[in-house]
Amino acid sequence: MRAMLHPVRQFAARLRATSDSAECLLRFDTVPQEVVLSRAEAVAGALSEVMPGWGCRSLPGAPSEAVPVTRVTAEDSGRYSYQSWWSRAPLTDLGLAGATCGVVADLVQSYCDARPEMIGLHCGAVEVGGHLLAFTGPYRAGKTTLVTRLAAEPGVRLYCDDVLPVNPDGQGVALGVQPRLRLPLPEGVSDGFRAYVADHLTVQDRRYGYVRCDGQAPLGTQAPLAGLIVLRREASGPARLHRMRVADAVAHMIRQNIADPGETEAHYDRLAALGAQLFCATLVYSDLEEAVQVVRDLCAAPQLPGGGVQIGPMLPPDPVEAETVPADLAQVFCRAEEVSAREIGQDVFLWQMAGRNFFRLNPVAGAVWALLEEPCYGHDIAETLAEVFVGTPQTMIADDLSDLLGQMCARGLVRAEG
Repeated sequence: MRAMLHPVRQFAARLRATSDSAECLLRFDTVPQEVVLSRAEAVAGALSEVMPGWGCRSLPGAPSEAVPVTRVTAEDSGRYSYQSWWSRAPLTDLGLAGATCGVVADLVQSYCDARPEMIGLHCGAVEVGGHLLAFTGPYRAGKTTLVTRLAAEPGVRLYCDDVLPVNPDGQGVALGVQPRLRLPLPEGVSDGFRAYVADHLTVQDRRYGYVRCDGQAPLGTQAPLAGLIVLRREASGPARLHRMRVADAVAHMIRQNIADPGETEAHYDRLAALGAQLFCATLVYSDLEEAVQVVRDLCAAPQLPGGGVQIGPMLPPDPVEAETVPADLAQVFCRAEEVSAREIGQDVFLWQMAGRNFFRLNPVAGAVWALLEEPCYGHDIAETLAEVFVGTPQTMIADDLSDLLGQMCARGLVRAEG
């Protein structure tokens, strides 16, 4: 199993040969974004491998004050710290693939920011049978694993596993970034897919691995978005499709858009118009291979859905939401590792590196996250909120905070201590 392909080592060797200091500056042809690497030449080689069409080049000089700057520093342990332009605090103790993932996320965000006419859907996307499908869903729904498995199929083109820019005319744009899987792969994946991943791993560390897909669509490839599939993974049961109301699909797109939405009403109208043009459904599955076959059958005809594909009735809201356990405010809460806050337009997102998940925060949730800059008791947070929301019963504040912290703990954003 290879740690990295030869181009990665060659790129890093060129940097070491041409650099007079322990720090180097990377610029990119596609985005107004710079990356400063301190003793971290391997990250430059990794970026060249996982996003080959982005024009990564090393240049002399200091970083510009006019563009976002991301910093990656090699720690004495041999691991890395990553400081995003959009975050106040760095993430530390990262492996090579983890540090690379952070930089990729910043570059993709800059790509969207530089093209305000686009939306940026947090999803995986593949083109199957001439139909470009976007796959989204709740935390740990398995979108990256599914689109990577689909990309191993003949004739399937991978557009993204994380963010799909969409033009005003509904054309999805490929970013040309290799998908990244959490390692080791989950139990239950087929031996064939496990062997495929092992043979196609490029940049990896003990937690994550990027995968080279033969069907990867190059950066800038465009196709009309044809469908939005919301994933719901269950412990058992056959893979199947269920109808979805356009309004529900639009709600998913609003929540999953990482680009600056601009004026709210116009943004909603645009997404509503896009949703009305799409085939929208929920894909419930427990077995990955069954899910792949359902998608292939769905795309087997010139128009979605393919003939003979059975689509069940609409489903009730995801039951996972109802199972969240309220938090005990007598506990001490702190931010989880590998989670950072990003301000995108007027919104605050939490970005979770483990699954590259984005969570949009409302103003109250954003205030709670700010208060968690240092570990603190839940009751202390409730008292602070009571000083802000004068006139709101303290019991209501405590109940709402307990629910919020319970949700954040369930999603791995916050940890409870003692």
